[in-house]
Amino acid sequence: MESGGLDIGDYEALPDNISASTHMIAGATAGITEHCIMYPVDCIKTRMQALNPHTSANYNSITQAMRSITVKEGFGRAWHGMPAVIAGAGPAHAMYFACYEKVKWILSERKQSNVMATIAAGSCATLFHDGLMVPADVVQ
Repeated sequence: MESGGLDIGDYEALPDNISASTHMIAGATAGITEHCIMYPVDCIKTRMQALNPHTSANYNSITQAMRSITVKEGFGRAWHGMPAVIAGAGPAHAMYFACYEKVKWILSERKQSNVMATIAAGSCATLFHDGLMVPADVVQ
């Protein structure tokens, strides 16, 4: 599938000899991009789930919440705290991608489709990722 001249499956088609730093750069870029885009939605979700919300935080929908926050608290309020998340997202996703690829490569014995190796690699990578992201989410 093509998107703007790039094949969306390009990452999976990379040769086996790609360095860990390439995987880490790809992971950090993907993680930071995802968190920058989704951060306002996460902020609204957190406010909507609060047990004791502020009296002015009576939201009926995500769009109504975003509008209310923007009007009452300013445009940048939904991004308040994002630097801490970005500081955690880059390293966490970099470790995720690098760990996933290395563990999958080791366990799959250099074969492309080994389901158990993929599951184990994903589990291991998630431990590294969450070890870095959970503290960043707490700071948020």
